[in-house]
Amino acid sequence: MTRPWLDRTLGVLVGSLVASLLLPLGTMEASAGLGRQQPAPPSYPQTRYDPDRTTCEPERIRSAFQQQLQPYADQSEAVIAQLRLIQLEMTRSTLRRCVSRDLLTRPQADQLFRELSSSSTRP
Repeated sequence: MTRPWLDRTLGVLVGSLVASLLLPLGTMEASAGLGRQQPAPPSYPQTRYDPDRTTCEPERIRSAFQQQLQPYADQSEAVIAQLRLIQLEMTRSTLRRCVSRDLLTRPQADQLFRELSSSSTRP
């Protein structure tokens, strides 16, 4: 013997409970879909260092190139290879700036880059 009013009351309570549980999920989905975006990361001014005569000395560049990856010597070969590529790109950029400022000749810079490119990848 069930009472219709009890069934109705339980139905309303269960419905309210389910709605109260699902409402936050719906709000989260709606807010995510309404174009809420995370703020852009802060921008930092790019710093370009202009080389001087000391910076462009071939022996100084060689020495720095050999020492730069020492802190990463315990990393895997794959990590060292990636770091070496980045290091070569940075060195090429430095050599270009040295040449553009007449602190190195193009043949000197090319020779130094070939030498560094063929050096051991392990620090």
